[in-house]
Amino acid sequence: MHKFALVAERATQICATVAAFAFLLSGIVYLYLGRWTVTHGDYFAIYDFCLNHTSLECALQTSNDHSLFFPSFLWLTDLRFFHGNQLPLFLAGLSLLLITVGLLLVPVWRDKTVGLTAKILSTLVVIVGNFWMARAVITVSGGFNCENSLTMAGAALAFLLLPSMCAGSPRLLPATLIVVCAGFVASFSFGGGLAIWPTLLLLAWRLRLPKYSIGLLAAAGLTAAIIFVLLPGHEWVSQQTSRSLPSAGYVPVIWLYRLLGSPFSFATFRWGPDKFFRPSVVSSEVALCAGALALVLAMLAVLPQIIRRNVNKSSLEWTGLALIVFNLIVLFLAFVSAIVGVTGRDLPSLAFAPRYFFWGTLFWTGLLLVAIQRAQSKRWLRWPVYLTALALPVLVFPAHYKEAAYWRTTRWNAESAAATLVNGVRDEQIIRVLDLGGIGPELIYRVAEQFRARRLDMFADGLQDWIGLSEANLFGGRHEPEGLKGQCRVATLVQCDNGAPAARVFGQASKHGQSIPKTLVIVDPTGVVRGVARSSAPVCPFINRTFYLGKLPAKVTSNWFVGYIRDYDPQLQYAVRSADNGALSEERIPVKLPVTKPAKP
Repeated sequence: MHKFALVAERATQICATVAAFAFLLSGIVYLYLGRWTVTHGDYFAIYDFCLNHTSLECALQTSNDHSLFFPSFLWLTDLRFFHGNQLPLFLAGLSLLLITVGLLLVPVWRDKTVGLTAKILSTLVVIVGNFWMARAVITVSGGFNCENSLTMAGAALAFLLLPSMCAGSPRLLPATLIVVCAGFVASFSFGGGLAIWPTLLLLAWRLRLPKYSIGLLAAAGLTAAIIFVLLPGHEWVSQQTSRSLPSAGYVPVIWLYRLLGSPFSFATFRWGPDKFFRPSVVSSEVALCAGALALVLAMLAVLPQIIRRNVNKSSLEWTGLALIVFNLIVLFLAFVSAIVGVTGRDLPSLAFAPRYFFWGTLFWTGLLLVAIQRAQSKRWLRWPVYLTALALPVLVFPAHYKEAAYWRTTRWNAESAAATLVNGVRDEQIIRVLDLGGIGPELIYRVAEQFRARRLDMFADGLQDWIGLSEANLFGGRHEPEGLKGQCRVATLVQCDNGAPAARVFGQASKHGQSIPKTLVIVDPTGVVRGVARSSAPVCPFINRTFYLGKLPAKVTSNWFVGYIRDYDPQLQYAVRSADNGALSEERIPVKLPVTKPAKP
């Protein structure tokens, strides 16, 4: 029996190690391939302010009750030195996410009260909790990830060093300084980061830290709160949001339960067909029950520790408790903000807003870490907890790869939306992919004009300057044979920004039999460029099969492109040429007229 237990434990260690590596690899691949490559959502409002004020004013300004002081320097640097390219911001956010994982794993592997199996399983849980693609509404965005991961990294650093603030510690002074600084970084990177101070005070009480240490943390927290209140505000409100108290017919506490349980519900219903997923998640009571159960378990894990002020030597349990308390307070602040910021009718749907999953998944991560540690002293609990942790990546995998496929498709749509801005066309159907949070298309168009004037983001390559030029004046009239082949047609009619007619062109193109043109121009019969198109980098068949299980749509895996024709005249014959490597292709792809259905008799 003892030999069987050793074999089972060794098999668990190997499986957990492989699963952790596979999930980490898939998470990084999914994030990179599904990342936002153009400005989106709230950042149109943020950049609208930044482009018209000094850097210091931008850093000090609060935006919709969020102080973004520290992450603002990242996107201001991106605007100043990288022309608003989203890749540096994405890499910064991914680095902060990896740093957070590292800071959370340091105490796990330092813990001498648990064995190797518990440490490996805890590593798996931390990786799944941070790289699960249900959080992708935050993590695929460079800006949003910088805000949230910088907050979480600051909190994780404070949790790591807080025990060193005990009396007689040789690292008391540097640890205190770092903890306070990390607390300020968390507080002024995201609105929910203010939760760091009550969290640190509760944990300091539990650690029996000296009164002067607790008093210092309280003073630092009060200072942060005062500074936050005194900061000037730049508030923009979603067009769909109504500022009023909720109706009495909806119990706000139930919303909190659903908020805590929504990651569990999300993972559960992703196992079913996609067409039933959204209705099932919103209408089911799974989130309510899971959230209530999770809150009870959290209270059972945390309250005895706080009341009795138990001090044990398990840094694994310490990390789990810190994650539970911090993320519970963050979600509670979101809950309070929601009940005073929207109508009661909107509360149930907000409970499943994916932006809260960033914190909700870490709350569940903390619960699992505490369970793994507690299972060390209860043999009857050990293997049920171990098997649950080992099964975690399998249980969340359908949501993992399906959300990854969704965000890779969203990237293609966003790059198509950027093409509308470059061409100066108003295509309301496509542009709405950039309209996260209901900021409104008019704000997008206004900020796009500022981008155009400063040659930022989608305008940095200068493709907009080609429109109206003759082929003879583009690249010095250079033409090269490229074997350009494909097909395209007018998909729909839209309008230019000046009210003139325009057309959306949708098609496929390839050159030399296999490669895909990156940039294309659409010319009229006289050789004047009337529009441009940029193809999105396709996902190769191997990546599609291996990581997305072949679920990506054809437009993402092949050579489809979207372009526009300004001042469109249906009587003229337009054509598409590739425009890579400083030359136009000798070959043309004719633009066909849209297919029209015959009128019914």
